[in-house]
Amino acid sequence: MTNLPADGPKLPLAEVQRAAERSRSAGPWSVAHLKYCWAVLVAVGGVTAVLAALASGGRAAAGVGVGFGIVGAFFTVSTVIIAFVGARHPKAVLVTALATYLAKIVALGVVVVLMPADGPVSPRWMAVSVAIGLVAWMTAHLTYVARAKIFYVDPH
Repeated sequence: MTNLPADGPKLPLAEVQRAAERSRSAGPWSVAHLKYCWAVLVAVGGVTAVLAALASGGRAAAGVGVGFGIVGAFFTVSTVIIAFVGARHPKAVLVTALATYLAKIVALGVVVVLMPADGPVSPRWMAVSVAIGLVAWMTAHLTYVARAKIFYVDPH
C-alpha cells in the first residue's frame, strides 16, 4: 500500500521499475551524470573557443580549451574519487571531498603561477573560460539531478 493519493500522478509501471532498479544499482554514488555534464561542457566550450578565436586569435582559443579542460578534469576527478570512497566508506566522504577540493585548489594555483603570461595560452581567456565552464558544468549537473527519477525511499 502506498501513501500516494488516488488522484496523484501516475507513472507507467515499467518506468517506475527502471527508476527503482537504477536507484538500487547506482545509488547516491553514481557517476552517470558525467556523460551529460561533459557533453554540455564540450558544446559550450566549442562555442566559446570559436568566439574567442574570432575576437582575439589562436592564443585565446587555446586559453578557452585549457580553461574548459581544467573544469572538466577537476569535476571528473572529484566525482570519481568521492563515488569510489562513498560506495565503500560512506563515513569518509566529507573528509575525502574536502581533501579533493584542497588538492584541486592547489593544483589550479600551480597551473596559474606556472603559466607564462606571453605563452601560447592566453591566461585571461583561460580564467574567463574556467568561470564559464564552472557555470556550464553546474547547470548541467543541476539539470541532470532535477530530471533524474531517483527514489529516496525504496518503493517495495
